[in-house]
Amino acid sequence: MTIKKQVKGSRRKIQGFFTWKFSSALKLLAYLDAPNPEIDAIWREEAQKRWLGYKTGELKTVSYEAVMQKYK
Repeated sequence: MTIKKQVKGSRRKIQGFFTWKFSSALKLLAYLDAPNPEIDAIWREEAQKRWLGYKTGELKTVSYEAVMQKYK
């Protein structure tokens, strides 16, 4: 087998590997991005509780400046 054929074969294998890897990554992202009504309902309830706590003054708030100062 000539070096040219070996290089060509190696290129195909590498391209195939990266195509497979890219395809797998896209499938994983699609799976993770799929809506989940159960989780959405849990977060909706949590957001409503937090908003109510904020509006009634039951939740302590922290200013943006205080947060930025803490993590400077």
